Amino acid sequence: MKTLFYMADPVLFDAEKPFDAFLVHEGMITGTGTFEILKSQLAPGDITVDLGGKPVIPGLSDCHLHLLAYAATKERVVNLKGLASLEEIQGRVASFIREKKIKQGCWVNSSGWNHDLFQERKIPDRHDLDKISAEHPIKLLRMCYHICVVNTKALELAGIDSKTPDPDGGRIDRDAEGKPTGVLREKAMALLDRVIPQIKDKSEIKDLIISSCNDLIREGFTTVHTDDFGFAGDRQTLLDAYRELDEAGRLPLDIILQMIIYEPDDLRFYLDNGLQSGTRFMRLSAGPVKILGDGTLGSRTAALKAPYDDEPATSGFMLMPEQDLDLMIQQAFLNGFNVAVHAIGDLTMETVLNIYKKYRNLIKKHDLKPSVIHCQIASPSILNKFKQLKIIANFQPIFLHSDWSVAEERVGKKRLKTSYCWKTFTGMGIPCVGSSDAPIESFNPFWNIYTAVARKNLDGMPLEGWITEEALSREEALKLFTLYPPLLTGETDRKGQIKTGFAADFAVLTDHPYTVPEDELKNIKVLATYKEGHKVYGA
Repeated sequence: MKTLFYMADPVLFDAEKPFDAFLVHEGMITGTGTFEILKSQLAPGDITVDLGGKPVIPGLSDCHLHLLAYAATKERVVNLKGLASLEEIQGRVASFIREKKIKQGCWVNSSGWNHDLFQERKIPDRHDLDKISAEHPIKLLRMCYHICVVNTKALELAGIDSKTPDPDGGRIDRDAEGKPTGVLREKAMALLDRVIPQIKDKSEIKDLIISSCNDLIREGFTTVHTDDFGFAGDRQTLLDAYRELDEAGRLPLDIILQMIIYEPDDLRFYLDNGLQSGTRFMRLSAGPVKILGDGTLGSRTAALKAPYDDEPATSGFMLMPEQDLDLMIQQAFLNGFNVAVHAIGDLTMETVLNIYKKYRNLIKKHDLKPSVIHCQIASPSILNKFKQLKIIANFQPIFLHSDWSVAEERVGKKRLKTSYCWKTFTGMGIPCVGSSDAPIESFNPFWNIYTAVARKNLDGMPLEGWITEEALSREEALKLFTLYPPLLTGETDRKGQIKTGFAADFAVLTDHPYTVPEDELKNIKVLATYKEGHKVYGA
């Protein structure tokens, strides 16, 4: 049975000829043209769907988020985003404890705080959290998920004291007497893992996955790349949950698993489970090996080649020695895995690109598509290496929403010239894709597109825009989430366009993203989402 979809002109790229209808058969677009001509090709039993004259775009992709963490944050964690003072945080967490009737001794987890919003811009410490409760262990994750603060009760349960050494790739902040302040950076947060109850129940994990999927299809997404294995309490249980949902036909969109590793031996788990990059089941598939290279700009743990301008005593740090990172990437390539490395600072990006260059023969041999996630603080030489090696840059325009007001003081004007420089990336012909890193920021695609185009935060600041020479056109921004994401999976011939021979993945919008006033870009809504020609969201 064929389905004929009738609409306003779809949002097309480059020099495509406009049309107002397309045919779908068995999940694929089999023809495009005018409604009157295509209607004549219908047979008895075929159906016509009127999309109400609304604009249609290809199905959206988010190329890096944390699906399980997003759902857990929504369902189980105190949300501290946007709070402008320590007092507000203390009040929010205390209210959560009262309203949820959390028993003494049970953990209270929160996330989303950003000390750069506070008037005094001070990172909270254990004494601040002790005022909330001395009987509940409390953990507050910063919005970047690369630094947390805990109270005295939590430190005691984790056995962290003045004698506890800093782990490799992490730091325990200490006061003048050498006692832990409660602030844990990067891999030091792992010291809490053995005492905080992890999500291990498969039924609960399935519920969280479906909760996230339902929110994603409401935003027009038909594909997401998710990094979850480091968040779940048990990797096998998480994988089994995904596989069972997929086999039962319950996944409403394509899910590509980013497979985090912390050491080379971690590859064995994925190989033993048949998860080599590119392996596809139904709507579930294996993506790249994911490696954490450094931290974040907000917590000053992104590794820079020179010190931070606003804290000259530190340049941040990489989360492992270069030789360990080299070995992990080499082993991944040898086993035919794509690799995606989290790299925010210029030191980390340069190190990763040099390792990629070292193994370019392996990349070519296995037809791999390595990428760098975030790519924030670059340099002219880094940009040229991206171009020469054809490495995919996976960045998040919406990070501008939180970072524009602090980036210059962190790295200074000189480094800022090649930071958050998305127009330069695309203009140099570097392959680029877009993502949100949710729950770090919202995965609302039109917030991401708006910040890329307007170079303003969601409140419209700064009024004149921030480094506006790096603003993307509307078409360039939309391509980051539609046309270009299939570069990561080698599916550019079947996904990302409304075109004959492509998957019938598309979204119906309230407004046309090319013609709506710029300030209204962020307000565009999705009326319906279709996956392989079937409506998965919409009235």
